[in-house]
Amino acid sequence: MSKETISEFQLVGVGILALGIYLFIKDFREVKLVDVILNPAILISIFGFSICAVSFFGFMGALRDNIFLLKCFAACVFLSYILVVAVTLVFFTLFYTDTTEGLSANWLLLYAVKNYHTNRNLAEIMDALQENLECCGVSSIAQGYRDWNMSYQFNCTTSNPQPEKCGVPFSCCRKSVISEAAGSSNPLLPAMRSLECWQNALTKRPGDLEHDIYTRGCLQPLRTLFESHAVHVGAFVALLIVPVCISVCLTNILAKQVDHQRYLLEREARRNERRRKRDRDHNRRDQLNSLDLLEEGQFNNTSANATRPRPPDIPPPLPPIEHVPRKKSRNASSSPTRKPKPSGVENVAARRKRTPAATRTPPLSAAGPTPTPQATTTNRTHQWVLQQSDLVPQKTKS
Repeated sequence: MSKETISEFQLVGVGILALGIYLFIKDFREVKLVDVILNPAILISIFGFSICAVSFFGFMGALRDNIFLLKCFAACVFLSYILVVAVTLVFFTLFYTDTTEGLSANWLLLYAVKNYHTNRNLAEIMDALQENLECCGVSSIAQGYRDWNMSYQFNCTTSNPQPEKCGVPFSCCRKSVISEAAGSSNPLLPAMRSLECWQNALTKRPGDLEHDIYTRGCLQPLRTLFESHAVHVGAFVALLIVPVCISVCLTNILAKQVDHQRYLLEREARRNERRRKRDRDHNRRDQLNSLDLLEEGQFNNTSANATRPRPPDIPPPLPPIEHVPRKKSRNASSSPTRKPKPSGVENVAARRKRTPAATRTPPLSAAGPTPTPQATTTNRTHQWVLQQSDLVPQKTKS
């Protein structure tokens, strides 16, 4: 059942409730227990309120996806059907029970006769029954009109001060009498005839009243009317279970869908919460690991600096020193003369023989790679040491 259908039912219920309240206020009387059954205003008000309440549960439950309201709607619809079935059984019991005591159709009609002058709704019900069913009174077939002697307004006791004393309601008059009087040329004849037909009817015999009022009671015609429509009433109540079952089933399906959607949303929310928690744990663990690595790196750098051997002090490279050759004057002596130093290739070969292999610098090829600054500094240092030890000839100015 859609939301639009439920809202339409709610509007119908509000209208019926307003009508019942209006009728009840218009003819306000003391409410008794039996008025719940016989007072049309109360019946209409209860019916309208029930429709409003049930449709409100369904509308709000479907609009807000409220499982509790949807279940209340389904339960109210089912209980309403049970109530309809119970009322139908009560009506069958009323019209198929012949007891004069207890709750029966005879007792209800007698109650309406006794309270005819105190409740206008009851008076209208009795007038409608007597006019449509062509009856007067309640029980007796031949003298049912005498039941009006139990009414405070129509009884024939000497203590009755009412002008309707010993009479019957105007609805007991035959329609033929009123129609004949209406066809007369005298315009006052219908009013006079309607007053004469019911006055002092309780003091007359049934034979004298056959042409003026109905003499049979209303119980038997009402029972005959109900029996003629009992099959239709039973079939309607039996078929009413179909839309009720459809409505209840659809409401339960909607409630289960809402419950399943909530379960899926809650499961997804739990998954997201676990995922966020896991991400927070990973981030916290990564931060702790990075802090540990940072602390370990600082400790390793400190220990490495502490345990690293101190590099030897290497003197800075000195610029090449140009020695100015000094002329030595030799004195004649008797010591043997030195051998002249070999020149050219012989000088280089002799120098290589005197130079140790460990300190010998490899010759640089023209196509070789460019020596690094450290290698250049080392070569300069070796050259300086060799010059100081007179292993390398000093450069002479030309």
